Amino acid sequence: MRGALQRGMPVLGICRGTQVLNVALGGTLHQHLPDILGHSGHRAGSGVFTRLPVHTASGTRLAELIGESADVPCYHHQAIDQVGEGLVVSAVDVDGVIEALELPGDTFVLAVQWHPEKSLDDLRLFKALVDAASGYAGRQSQAEPR
Repeated sequence: MRGALQRGMPVLGICRGTQVLNVALGGTLHQHLPDILGHSGHRAGSGVFTRLPVHTASGTRLAELIGESADVPCYHHQAIDQVGEGLVVSAVDVDGVIEALELPGDTFVLAVQWHPEKSLDDLRLFKALVDAASGYAGRQSQAEPR
């Protein structure tokens, strides 16, 4: 993760990827959400995803992509506690659990606790990553000596 960030590579973290990004930048995790919240609503169990409403922070990349709120497929028992250096919280759920983080700036670095691969509505996240990766590849090929 640190190498990708140092190179300015686009990053889309999903579930554990959000946690890895946060910890790589000095953040911490809640190890078991049910102990914090008193319920297991973020993880129904037996591989069943729970749909939870999330609300995005205005002015964030995520808000530009999905709007001010969305119902998202969740399946996690860990979550962000202290936010890593430079990261911005871009979405929270109804329990106040941090559901998305991003790095402000020109490089596409976005991470969501939910599983966008489970919802056609979340294709926008993947399209944004592909667009950012295409731009990154173009810049890299222009920078190579000929």
